[in-house]
Amino acid sequence: MLSFKSAEIIRLGMDSLLHHPARSLLTMLGILFGVCAVIATMAVVEGIGHKMQAEVLRMGATNIIVEAVKPAGDPTQTSSSSRVLVYGLTYEDAARIRASVVDAEVVVPARRIRTTARHLGYGARVEVLGVVPWYRETYGLQLAQGQWLSELHEQKVANVCVLGAPVAAELFPREDPIGQSIWLGEQTYRVLGVLASRGGGTGEQDADRIVYIPLRAASKRFGELLRDRSAGSETAELCELHEITVKLPEAEQVWPAQKIITSLLERYHDPKQKDWDVKVPLERLEALQRTKWLFVVLGMSVAAISLLVGGIGIMNIMLASVTERTREIGIRRALGAKRKDIVSQFLVETILLSAGGGAIGVPVGIGLASAVPWLLGRGAASLGVGGEASLAGLSETIVTFPAVALALGASIFVGVVSGMYPAYRAAQMDPIQALRHE
Repeated sequence: MLSFKSAEIIRLGMDSLLHHPARSLLTMLGILFGVCAVIATMAVVEGIGHKMQAEVLRMGATNIIVEAVKPAGDPTQTSSSSRVLVYGLTYEDAARIRASVVDAEVVVPARRIRTTARHLGYGARVEVLGVVPWYRETYGLQLAQGQWLSELHEQKVANVCVLGAPVAAELFPREDPIGQSIWLGEQTYRVLGVLASRGGGTGEQDADRIVYIPLRAASKRFGELLRDRSAGSETAELCELHEITVKLPEAEQVWPAQKIITSLLERYHDPKQKDWDVKVPLERLEALQRTKWLFVVLGMSVAAISLLVGGIGIMNIMLASVTERTREIGIRRALGAKRKDIVSQFLVETILLSAGGGAIGVPVGIGLASAVPWLLGRGAASLGVGGEASLAGLSETIVTFPAVALALGASIFVGVVSGMYPAYRAAQMDPIQALRHE
């Protein structure tokens, strides 16, 4: 419970502020904008961080991904009308990695083929991914319906598949895909399941536009030699594996394993024509954390400037108020008010101003944070830079309790600091001189 004196000081402070409502409201605007900036900035940073972190974790924070890279050099010419480009990873590479990285939980080979999936009159351009049964656990894929590829399917080189969500929607718009058959190249495959959407990418680069089939089936049905006929010539690529994923139990083991894998590939692949690349999602996660803190610092700097301007405004108004109320201060001192009572009165007024600006700024800041993705998307679209797709990292904002608490705490702190000097000046006035003031 507040004491009678404290309650009276708060009442006097509120009466003083309400006596000049327009001035009080304008003074609070600086604090309001600062609180809005803090909440909106933190919400945008949290939104970007959440989306990017989810993308990295989807790839596996303790995974090492080795990818085949088509070399830039000229391929080996086999004839004047056809050519074969030999590059990429091999089953021997997978065996060497499995033998050398002793801490690896699993080694996941995969093969990629671009083709068109067909069912009745429907077609979809997809990426066929030949995988081993444990691929799903490694990448944390979730089934929306049906079942995943099994070891029996791999052993029997079965013509079965699991569809990404958008592929299933395009090929089977009006029927259940489970148990149905689709054409991939010159073979039919029975649909076992449909994956839940993961998101990421657009159009043909959508991370969900994938059809998963057993790795042995991919090698046998499509062959190791992938052919492309165009412009009167035939181009063929020989690539046994397009991807090898190595999963480690602990994040601390990632970097030593990455060095071992890089050393192996450098030893057994042509150094003049690099046809592989090692990606470490953990590196992206660490870079994300550094980038996130950079955004936090920049955003908080802007917010701090706004709060500083608001604090200066409060101090300016309170100094003017001290001058206006000199006679009132003298009367209070003559009636027995102590210096600490005068200090308390002016500090209460500044805290009420800053807390009021903060209280209004919180819902306004939350509303602004919610509107940021839409505003940026519309702005990008009007400028012709790709619309919302170009700002996929800002597709969501997340307002957290610590951000709101920080904004309110900062506003009250600014109010206290801004009011200390005016309150000190008021308390140091000579009562006799104050009573003589006109």
